[in-house]
Amino acid sequence: MKNKLFFLLLFSFLSVSSIAEIPENSSPEKDEVEEITEYFGDYDPWEAFNRRVYHFNYAFDKYFFVPIVDGYQKVTPNFVQHRISNFFDNTKNASSLGNALAQTKGRKALRSLGRLSINTILGLGGLFDVATALGMPKPYEDFGLTLAHYGVPRGPYLILPLLGPSYLRDAFGIVVDSKLAGRAEISLPKKYSLPLYAIDKKSRVSFRFYGTNSPFEYEYVRFLYKKYRTVQEETHQNFNIGGI
Repeated sequence: MKNKLFFLLLFSFLSVSSIAEIPENSSPEKDEVEEITEYFGDYDPWEAFNRRVYHFNYAFDKYFFVPIVDGYQKVTPNFVQHRISNFFDNTKNASSLGNALAQTKGRKALRSLGRLSINTILGLGGLFDVATALGMPKPYEDFGLTLAHYGVPRGPYLILPLLGPSYLRDAFGIVVDSKLAGRAEISLPKKYSLPLYAIDKKSRVSFRFYGTNSPFEYEYVRFLYKKYRTVQEETHQNFNIGGI
């Protein structure tokens, strides 16, 4: 299943170049783009490609994926949705555990192992978040942060087909993290895990493409993602400094 994710990314990268240009009425004037980019700037040398992928993701969401997610939310009881969300949140502990070990963060690895073990055993495979109820912290690591730990720069901003904002460095971490998380999916058939994970993740995000009614939505999303990732990296650095 994880190999399918890799080939899906590869196929999407190869095929998206054939996607039509974004309609002119959805793009601001060039001088306006340069002005807003200067304020919300980030290293985006592949902007033309990224904008095409952004519009591709918008079309995919609007005409296919969001209707599925809306249907899922309507027919699935909230109790069941929460159990599914807990299950996939628990699998992230496996990814955090692997990346903490890769960074030689012993205490963080033990915390991730503790959450994973308690939620898997006492939480019926992760359906119930027993660890949080017990007051256990939620450590987070991903492979992008592991690469950053060893000095690998972010690289260019990159919009991934179907997956959204990333950086070149972090894009490589997606497959690694998915394989680590997949080790914790012990109670779900593999053929269901990826689509159900995608639906659950989308159902928890209120953002919808071109829902801001702003001609600068692309720049805003890029800026907000940069701030989001910067906060994660700074928290990661402070964790190291504190020696926790």
